[in-house]
Amino acid sequence: MVKKFMLLSPRSKSKSAAVTIITTLVAVVSALIINYFHYQYRSVIASEKEGLTIAANYLDMYFNSRLTGLKFLAASNSVKKLDIDKARHELYIASNVLGFRNLVLYDPQGKEIIGLLTTPANSYNRNNVLINDKSFQTALEGRSVVSDIIIEENIADAYVSLRVPVLDDKGNVAAILSARVPTSDIAAGVPRDYIRERGYVFIMDSNGNIVDHPRLVDVYNEHSVFKEQISNMLSDKAGAVVIKSFLDNVDKLFIYTDTVYNNWRVVVAVPVNIVYGRVLVKSLDEGGNILFFILCLALVYGVWRQNRQHEHEREQLRLERMTCVNQLAAGIAHEIRNPLTSIKGFIQLMARRNDRPPRPEHLEIIVAEIGRIDNLISEFQMLARPPKEPVFEKVNMCKLLQDIAFLMEGQLHDKHAELDIKLPTLGCVAFGDVSQLKQVFINLLKNAVEAVPDKGKVVVAIGRQQGMMAITVEDNGNGIPQEIIDKLGTPFFTTKENGTGLGLSVCYSIVQSHGGKISVSSQTSQGTTFTVLLPAAVDDSVLPTVDHQCTFSV
Repeated sequence: MVKKFMLLSPRSKSKSAAVTIITTLVAVVSALIINYFHYQYRSVIASEKEGLTIAANYLDMYFNSRLTGLKFLAASNSVKKLDIDKARHELYIASNVLGFRNLVLYDPQGKEIIGLLTTPANSYNRNNVLINDKSFQTALEGRSVVSDIIIEENIADAYVSLRVPVLDDKGNVAAILSARVPTSDIAAGVPRDYIRERGYVFIMDSNGNIVDHPRLVDVYNEHSVFKEQISNMLSDKAGAVVIKSFLDNVDKLFIYTDTVYNNWRVVVAVPVNIVYGRVLVKSLDEGGNILFFILCLALVYGVWRQNRQHEHEREQLRLERMTCVNQLAAGIAHEIRNPLTSIKGFIQLMARRNDRPPRPEHLEIIVAEIGRIDNLISEFQMLARPPKEPVFEKVNMCKLLQDIAFLMEGQLHDKHAELDIKLPTLGCVAFGDVSQLKQVFINLLKNAVEAVPDKGKVVVAIGRQQGMMAITVEDNGNGIPQEIIDKLGTPFFTTKENGTGLGLSVCYSIVQSHGGKISVSSQTSQGTTFTVLLPAAVDDSVLPTVDHQCTFSV
């Protein structure tokens, strides 16, 4: 018979479906985890933005209060009418109240009308008329404005100008009222309490010049490098961007927003690793709940999978039993036909001699043949009965093997094969499920009978190995190559053309569930021996060796 290696398509489909399901689950879980961390990342950024928005609002309030004071000053009669003496007195009072420095009143051409200087004269350029300055032009259009940073000599003396239009009675711009605010005062007006550890706030004007920074001098000296890094912050009013800071060569998250009065940017800088740390900490509480939920799902899935596996094994057991039933049916039919022929012959003989009573020996033969049929049918029904939960009890292996030999007579007869069962006089009791053990040895004997040549021989013996009962099934067939022995017991692996690949798999599973194991030894052209080790139900010392056994031949 030509042997073939084959993997049945149901397993291939099942494996493909399992791979697809696992891949899908991994993809879904990965997507959920990624989305979850993105959500937490956005949540951390939103939290930083809240503190940043508060800082920007304080900066707007700082300028709003001072611009409002300048507007009141610009609306006074003395200033509107450009009454120099009275206007100078009001500018002096406002300077003391509002804390302005260098209050100056310009005409629309940028010429100084009144100048109230509170800084040393050498630090203020009287000829610095900003007629071409953007903020000055904005004030001429009738709007209050805060200029960008102005640096005359060094960064320590930098300032900004608050400019408010002075309107005449007809609503035309008659002059520009300008007040200097040092950048140090601006920095003092921005709260830092809302910014978390290792984060810092800095301010830059609409041209990208730094108004305030914790390391203002370093940034000022490398202004071109820093301006290049933060240039994209000027294109959007608010946002977040990761930049490697040139100050410490650390990746930082820059979150920025604009201000109302001057289109400046207030920026908070936080190291990226700190942000990720906050994301992780924020995720711990919720992550614990999610982990608990995942564990619950895993437990439910494990129970479901175990039940499915159990049902699958039961189905494999049922299919293999039915396969054995189908294969034994032909042999059993042959065994039933012979006693039926004898019974029929004796009944016909009795019918022809109805005038005489039947002979007792004939009746004994009929009863014996009917008993033989009854035994065959009982064994067949036990095998065909659906598998139940295993019931472990003491099993007389000698009787079990003799019953199986009785069932196998048909197949042995067809093959003209010989079956020798070498049974010990004592110690034949194992511990297991009768029905399942019977299925194991029916499979092994059936395979052995199929493997032997015409007029071959199968030997079954009971002995002991490794402190356990050892039942060996030996045939003188062609043997099994080692590479095939390594695959025996694998579900759906078979070398038979019409095999299912379930028989030995079920045998291995049953024996393992009984606390035993199956080993195989084979030599090409000499035969194969299957050894089944089972826990004995009696003391090991009672089990005799193979040399002390009687022989039961079929």
